Amino acid sequence: MDWKRTRAPAQLHSCSCGSTTVEVKPDGLVKLYRCHACQNILGDLTMGHEP
Repeated sequence: MDWKRTRAPAQLHSCSCGSTTVEVKPDGLVKLYRCHACQNILGDLTMGHEP
């Protein structure tokens, strides 16, 4: 599945480049998050453990 823009979960901080636009990619039971502007990976969360 392709990356989609989304709102960042509370525990993931904005990217060091200053962008607050985040993309998400579901990968099995894990959702990967990255910065839309510079493509840096911001982290991942296991589905079911989000606030």
